[in-house]
Amino acid sequence: MPPVEPNAAVATWSARDRTRAVLPADREIIDASASLRSLIVDLVLAAGPADELYDACAMLGRMLAQRGGSPTLASVTLDHAAEALDARDGTSPALPGRGRNLDAAWLVPSRAALAEGFAAQLVEQARREAMAAWEYPACAVPLGEAALAIAAGHPSDDDEVLAAWAGRVAKAAALQGIRRAVVSGGERARAALLEALGLVGIEVRG
Repeated sequence: MPPVEPNAAVATWSARDRTRAVLPADREIIDASASLRSLIVDLVLAAGPADELYDACAMLGRMLAQRGGSPTLASVTLDHAAEALDARDGTSPALPGRGRNLDAAWLVPSRAALAEGFAAQLVEQARREAMAAWEYPACAVPLGEAALAIAAGHPSDDDEVLAAWAGRVAKAAALQGIRRAVVSGGERARAALLEALGLVGIEVRG
């Protein structure tokens, strides 16, 4: 059996992934991830530092999640890589033409790294979306006559994060000509917002 040709392995891996693509985004990600796939193949073939391989797999997982790839593709892509590399289980003999045992010892931890990257990206996106719900004007209701009701429900417990958020809300409200506000919500978020509104000259009532 001839040695593995990296470019051919990447092409085979990508082709197998396309057979399991369930979303249009999956196909786009397969094409966009060619360089990362090449890196993973090179690291497996070179049996280089495991940390570099796992980092690359985590990056692939993050890319899948960030670009809206399906969990189906995330769950099978490294199996397709192993098939493209003709990987065996850890008990297989050395494969002719390779000079060493190319086994699948890398596969289980690499799968775990990809899954962790995929999940971490989804959590980060959900956190950003939750934070965005408290940005102006989503956190406010117009009351008429240059007045607003503002919900100070920002979930962070970091004073710097709260101060920055309150500053953005106050600045946006002031730029829209708001002069009075009613504020309710958590103690720390409300305190930060009261201070920021005062700095831009918005009177807080109630």
